[in-house]
Amino acid sequence: MIATDISEMRTLLPILNEIDETSLSRLDSSEWFRPSAAQARRLEAAADRMGVYLMAYRANCRAAVGDGLCNLIAAAELDAVKLDEIASLESACPDAAIVAYERPIRQRH
Repeated sequence: MIATDISEMRTLLPILNEIDETSLSRLDSSEWFRPSAAQARRLEAAADRMGVYLMAYRANCRAAVGDGLCNLIAAAELDAVKLDEIASLESACPDAAIVAYERPIRQRH
């Protein structure tokens, strides 16, 4: 299931621009968090600082098994400083869970 306004979501969550249209259409977008413009800028700035892509998900929401972005691309390995930054982002946006993915994107096998 794909979000009805995918172009807006791609603007707010740049990681989605790295996923081809076919793969994107197979993902369950119901778990995606729609950040405000200010939240999106903060996420993008943090992602740039950390050298990763960040994805915002609705807190306490899960995609159907096998239909989430985490099944498609590899998560980033984060040190304690980067984990603290993610925790700070989540504190500022308590309705979202933030996940870091490798930059550049690497497909999971």
